[in-house]
Amino acid sequence: MKNTFIACYLAGGIIGVVPLAYMSLPHPVHELQTTATASASEWATVSHADYTTSDFKLQSVNGLSLYDDKITARRMLGEPIRVTQDEWLTEMETYEYPNMDIVFRDGIMDEIKVSGSASTIWIDDEEIPVSIEALIEALGEPDYKAEDGIVYERQENVLKLFINYDTGTLESIAYYHISSV
Repeated sequence: MKNTFIACYLAGGIIGVVPLAYMSLPHPVHELQTTATASASEWATVSHADYTTSDFKLQSVNGLSLYDDKITARRMLGEPIRVTQDEWLTEMETYEYPNMDIVFRDGIMDEIKVSGSASTIWIDDEEIPVSIEALIEALGEPDYKAEDGIVYERQENVLKLFINYDTGTLESIAYYHISSV
């Protein structure tokens, strides 16, 4: 009986994980819907012909690199509004700033999250308005489209635009190491 339960549990775990793993795989970008307004009925289509090539290496976001630590973040941005620690992953700590959160793992930067409501973002020392259109224009063709946004990879660094495709709005921008995925 115990062996039957373990076998069913393992089979259920494997069956349950495979579809999730498949759904999280990158999918090539064929067409991307964007909008300049909040109205989904006024969407414009952006095709491959609209993309440019980009010189961005994704070495920094808002003046910080993924190799910076807490001391560097505080020196660059000042004291955070709030510092929170994950209750389950105690090595994870988040510094909250206006329109930006910085996540540290064991004191080393793990991720920078910029709010979709921020007015601008600095990528590799270049200021870009925070909008889907402006970011695509600056960064060029995404490396792939995920179910929740578009992704740019440069060596070990990733910049992901989280897009609500139902409303056509940019929810947030995440900058992280590819090894964090």
